[in-house]
Amino acid sequence: MLTFIDESGYPRPTDSTKNPILLGVCIHANDIKPITNQIYKLKDSIYGKQDEIKSTKLIREATITKNRTNNKAYVEGMVDIIVSYDAAIFAVIMDKPDEPIIVPEHHLPKQYYLLLKKVEFYCNHHHYGKAMMIFDEVHEDADRKIAEAITGFLFKTKFGRSFHHILEMPLFVSSAVTPAVQFADIFAGIVRHYYENELDQKEPETEFQEWLVALFTKLHNLTENNFIPKSHYLEYGFQKMGKNFSYPVSEKFTTSDNDDESLLSEEFSNDLSE
Repeated sequence: MLTFIDESGYPRPTDSTKNPILLGVCIHANDIKPITNQIYKLKDSIYGKQDEIKSTKLIREATITKNRTNNKAYVEGMVDIIVSYDAAIFAVIMDKPDEPIIVPEHHLPKQYYLLLKKVEFYCNHHHYGKAMMIFDEVHEDADRKIAEAITGFLFKTKFGRSFHHILEMPLFVSSAVTPAVQFADIFAGIVRHYYENELDQKEPETEFQEWLVALFTKLHNLTENNFIPKSHYLEYGFQKMGKNFSYPVSEKFTTSDNDDESLLSEEFSNDLSE
């Protein structure tokens, strides 16, 4: 299993986005070849070239109001490709924080922890093997911090060491040369605009909003909610985190191997979904 991950917006007070998104697209390894071929053909048929087009230029009102049919067709084509496969999509929806987020050194930011937890549960539930986390690269320092935080979480915390379906080696690649990462970029943009337009609370009022709802609905149909073992809680595949960035896992690292098997079900119940 390959999980392609990207952000749309960043959770910091100075960012222009109201609802930053962290999103992952889970794709079976055997599907990568036909999917890559379909992306290549789609882009070639619409643009006649293979240059990367970021979601910021695709998911915006001008795509509809200025009748930019190529961009609209490309976004819809990417969504239609993924829904034709046995894929899964998970997302963490944040609210812009009022103050800078303080994450303990070498610790995993909460949104990443929540996303990894969803992928772990998904693979465990379906008896899949390990999932490789593939991130759209940002810059070396930021990527290294996330890589160190992921490996630290998986190796040095009891809860992290109860994960058996996350490959302990995240990759950081360029979306310009790794087509499947563009799924995560575009889909995260769709989800962000959906929530920033408050379409989870009201009916669409413009053609752009109607387009967002249609796209979002197709993506949301690919998620899975997790019923937490040994509890009565349901954790949503598209989870609204709000402004609660407090670290959910004990900051105390441990080397004990006791009770790792039971931690997965116990820790899931400690973080409620909205």
